[in-house]
Amino acid sequence: MAPATGMEASSDQHWLLGEPGWWNLGDTLPPDFRPGELAPPESWVSSTPRIGNFGWIRQRFRPLAWPLLMPMSWSPLFLLATALPLAFPGRTPNDQAISFGLFAIAWALVLLPLILGRNAQPMSNNSIPALPVDWFSLALGAALFSLHILIDPWLGWISYALFWIAYIRTVQKVQDAMITPSARLLLPIVTEDWNSDLPDSWESRSKHWVSDTIARASCDDGHLVIAGTSRGGSDFLALAFVHRSGFVQDPFHDTLSGNRKLAVVLAEPLPITGTQWPSKFIVSSEEE
Repeated sequence: MAPATGMEASSDQHWLLGEPGWWNLGDTLPPDFRPGELAPPESWVSSTPRIGNFGWIRQRFRPLAWPLLMPMSWSPLFLLATALPLAFPGRTPNDQAISFGLFAIAWALVLLPLILGRNAQPMSNNSIPALPVDWFSLALGAALFSLHILIDPWLGWISYALFWIAYIRTVQKVQDAMITPSARLLLPIVTEDWNSDLPDSWESRSKHWVSDTIARASCDDGHLVIAGTSRGGSDFLALAFVHRSGFVQDPFHDTLSGNRKLAVVLAEPLPITGTQWPSKFIVSSEEE
């Protein structure tokens, strides 16, 4: 499970709402609810960063669009250039080496932002195979490219077409992983009060509060996770939906309203009330 890093707002004031600069808001603080964000069911005790008191409050993470899509947008340029030394041989000192180098850059611009962006999210699944990448087309293309030297040069062009298919399908998978914003819900607690008494849909991983995964529940396209986290001397329970790609998503968002298993699990609140929210995380009227 990933540690807390740059995906979280740095200051206590912005820790829950998120940094205004993430949405180009200038000095204006984000609203308690952005489009698509839903409050937990009435059976849950919940609140907002401007109200505080008791209950679960949403913590937004840095949006993934810029750190992922910006480098990925350069990948097709290098993937296109990969074919040039092979289509016009003899014009470089080493056609195959340069072609391979361009190919490596093209896919590094895809894979590295995905790995770094996902691993920076607290509670994410860091499994490389889980990344939203069309591994099948990529592996098949690599296999055919290796064989084209021994069997038929045309296999190289088939592999090149497969690399483009892999890129296009990967972009589609990334869009699917990003359609739900990254966020989790937090509840301040006294760690000794947690006894892992959970509804049947949850699988307990720890009987005690730990700063790691405590429990999880299987859902469509991913799973819900309960984990422990701390900040500024305060301890929290954290609840998030981890997409099958490993990226963390807001469990109470209208883009997940069709996830029936998720709705069933979230229909029953966790059996803990928590403590009052520390004032340093709550936005006062003077700060607006």
